[in-house]
Amino acid sequence: MATFQTQPLEEIDPAGDLTLNIVEYDYEAYNANGEHPPLRTASFQVSRQTLLQVAGNDYWKRLLAGGFQEAGSNAITLKDDSVASMELWLRVFHGNLVEDSYLIPVEQIWHAIELSRKYLFHLEKLNAWFKTYWSKMDKQGLETDELRALLYPCQALEHAKAFAYVTKRLANEVAAHIEELNPTRFRHLRCEGRVIQQLNAVRGSMRGKIIAGLFEPLNEFCRLKCDVHEKSIAAYLEGVKRTEIWPLQHQHHKSNKDVTDSAGFLNWKCTTPKGACYTCQKQLSGANVRKTREDLMNYWEGLCLDCMDISQPKTGDSDTDYWLHNGLGQWSLGCDLSHGRNTWYFSFMGRPEVMTKFQQEQLARRKGGRYDSD
Repeated sequence: MATFQTQPLEEIDPAGDLTLNIVEYDYEAYNANGEHPPLRTASFQVSRQTLLQVAGNDYWKRLLAGGFQEAGSNAITLKDDSVASMELWLRVFHGNLVEDSYLIPVEQIWHAIELSRKYLFHLEKLNAWFKTYWSKMDKQGLETDELRALLYPCQALEHAKAFAYVTKRLANEVAAHIEELNPTRFRHLRCEGRVIQQLNAVRGSMRGKIIAGLFEPLNEFCRLKCDVHEKSIAAYLEGVKRTEIWPLQHQHHKSNKDVTDSAGFLNWKCTTPKGACYTCQKQLSGANVRKTREDLMNYWEGLCLDCMDISQPKTGDSDTDYWLHNGLGQWSLGCDLSHGRNTWYFSFMGRPEVMTKFQQEQLARRKGGRYDSD
């Protein structure tokens, strides 16, 4: 059971005229009444007027200046909120971010997003903070579960480069089915299903490229059928085994990165049989293996938030957007992220509610056309 903590008054605005008390509950424990006990409390000195100006919704206007009892009080208590995430919002509202504001755990970002839903805060107000938060993060040191937990916040806070980075690494580094990780109890917070679908699609596509790069040379390994072509093929297969893609029935236990970073892939070695022809020698040199790895390294740049969002077509029409990219080959036209075709191809999916409406309208147009022709 966690230890109850009471924090001293934190001066968000030293000249503030309102004390905001926050009570956070421990959802991993129960008291004698079967209730979740308080985990920590904190008090923040803030400006009533600042909250009225920046909150931008009727709830806070009624709470701070309306008919609620709290409107005439110098202290307001909010229960069942995260202390750390509420402090973040208050500091953003008051323009008083400190170094610790950029050190909060990823879980607290999820709590901050939930607060935006609960209190109708404008979530985009956190975008600038998250941009700095991401810039200070040790990205190379992120483990797989941390990447999974960052997936939704990167999308929700509209950080195109962070979202692309996280999605690219997940597709490359996760061996099994890719899933996001929600570290909170707020199960309604998640990425759209199509995001996870596309991540697994690109992971599978990359795996197919690896297999093709390693095994397609066997189709025409030695057209001349030199005297040692069979020995050359056997030597090539020994090299393939060292890439850790073999045996194929177990390859799903390894990520794409596990394979392309294996010793056999990085340092391809094959014993060339004496008397091998030029074609066999070329196949055994590992040129195709090195090219396969290079192609995989540059296969895509991660999912692009701008290409995902057909709710704001750049030309005014989603169909035109699609063919504009496809026809001109300007894959990242109008995007914050510079990228190539594969990133566009896997990203052009649309927000779920917009895509559903788009598909329904498309179906209606088809039906309308068919009926007109009858």
